[in-house]
Amino acid sequence: MIRPLTESHTRRIYGARELSNGAQEVLDRNYAVCVIGSGPGGAVAASTLAAAGLDVVLVERGPFRPPKDFTFQALDMATRLGHVELTRGYRTALLQGNVLGGGSVIYGAVAMRPPAAVWNEWQAAAGLDDVSAEAFEPHYAEVGAALSVTRQSTALENRPNAIVREMAHALGRPEGLHVVHRYTAGCAGVGLCNFGCALDRKGTMLNSFLPIGLESGHLTVLTECEAQELEGERRADVYRAAGVRIACRVAETGDVVLRSVVKARAVVAAAGAFFTSALLLRTQDLPHRDRIGSKVYLQPHAQVFALFDEPVTRRGEIVDGRYMPFNGVPAIYNFLGFLPDRHFWWLASILFPANLAAFVSHLPQADHAAIMRKYHYTSSVTITTRDNPERSRVMLDRGRASLDFRESPRDVEILRDSLLHAARGFLGAGARRVFMPLLRPPQIGCAQDLDAFARRPLGYDEALLYSDHTSGGTPMGRDSRHGVTNGDGRLFGTANVYVADSSLFPSSCGANPSWTIMALSHRVASRLAAAS
Repeated sequence: MIRPLTESHTRRIYGARELSNGAQEVLDRNYAVCVIGSGPGGAVAASTLAAAGLDVVLVERGPFRPPKDFTFQALDMATRLGHVELTRGYRTALLQGNVLGGGSVIYGAVAMRPPAAVWNEWQAAAGLDDVSAEAFEPHYAEVGAALSVTRQSTALENRPNAIVREMAHALGRPEGLHVVHRYTAGCAGVGLCNFGCALDRKGTMLNSFLPIGLESGHLTVLTECEAQELEGERRADVYRAAGVRIACRVAETGDVVLRSVVKARAVVAAAGAFFTSALLLRTQDLPHRDRIGSKVYLQPHAQVFALFDEPVTRRGEIVDGRYMPFNGVPAIYNFLGFLPDRHFWWLASILFPANLAAFVSHLPQADHAAIMRKYHYTSSVTITTRDNPERSRVMLDRGRASLDFRESPRDVEILRDSLLHAARGFLGAGARRVFMPLLRPPQIGCAQDLDAFARRPLGYDEALLYSDHTSGGTPMGRDSRHGVTNGDGRLFGTANVYVADSSLFPSSCGANPSWTIMALSHRVASRLAAAS
């Protein structure tokens, strides 16, 4: 169910300029809980706690941008709604939401749950009996109702989705094709979900949990406020937080106009696996600090493009003075046929010209121009691999966080395998050419062209990879030998510091993580509310 933010809701949302010019009383209060981050983890936690009657303040680094300000200009929205970090050595891009609503504003709206094998792995790693699909079912249901999680219909199949179906058959795994669930009951089929939905039809935190929390009257939202470190003290090996140090930075100028401490009796970090670890690492007195951020998973993505003889998409239209692509629902199928044994899966990609231009930029100028003229004849799948890196740790350099990451040999072979299968699938579905996401890609026009690629050296530094499924860093566990937080999300060695995002995952989840993040956050917040 879409719940648009109303004027009464937005009166409780404060930006940097308001906080520095007359809204000081908002910062002077002592809140019951301070939640850091407004994405799928933070917004669900804040809303759940506020609905339980606790006085909650939600701190978000990005600005508030209402859906009416969104456009269908992909490059403009990418920079206004998101933020990119890079692993050390500039090898893999980490996509982060940088706006109120966090990653939900730019996700593809696909709702998935981890496979049974992943739940078994998590339960063994955490040593917790209640880490199971059955134990989380009520939380999935609560989130699903708020976001109108809807099973897609095959009647929505457009040509890009039909190609995914044909690829599954060409690879001999038609049973691996699954109709997806999405966070929408009224998609208009524009097809650019990753850049915010200007029609406000996609379920995000802006039209679900944030309005629910604000309607309670117990939620205050601070935007353009970067949480820098926790404020508190450590006594007898137990750390107790008293608040969060923030810097209020105007989004348009980058100017810091105010520094303050948001006071709270408990703190919930939900800024995503990368920034949650960074925030906790900046807090010098935390116990077990050496283990925070020590194993982060990317579950990276790669796009494979293919050129067909017939059009795949159609040209957009000008409606009410603005360009509307109308590419159809981006993904109604998930191809999971190789996930159990080969650890990768794919779905149809969101398409826009600049993306194709980047992926074929290695071509000579005339060839590049010819491909771009054939844009509507191209299709793409986004591959996701379930990784287990050789080395992966969040590091601080003078307060600035980075991810020191090295993929394992197994990760490399999974990536190679996924690209080979995607290329074979495209060729089997009738593609004339296939474009690999590599800095120096081979020419692929037939199955024989794949043999050379199967033998060539490969590493993440040669591939065009990105991650918006980053997880881990503060995994949950029975005790400090099994994890960094307990089953309630409380950081070991602290009295009142909690985590409520993908940082809690013991390993990569083998699925789009947003629904699981929200279910986990709902459980953490529900237990915290019951104990308060």
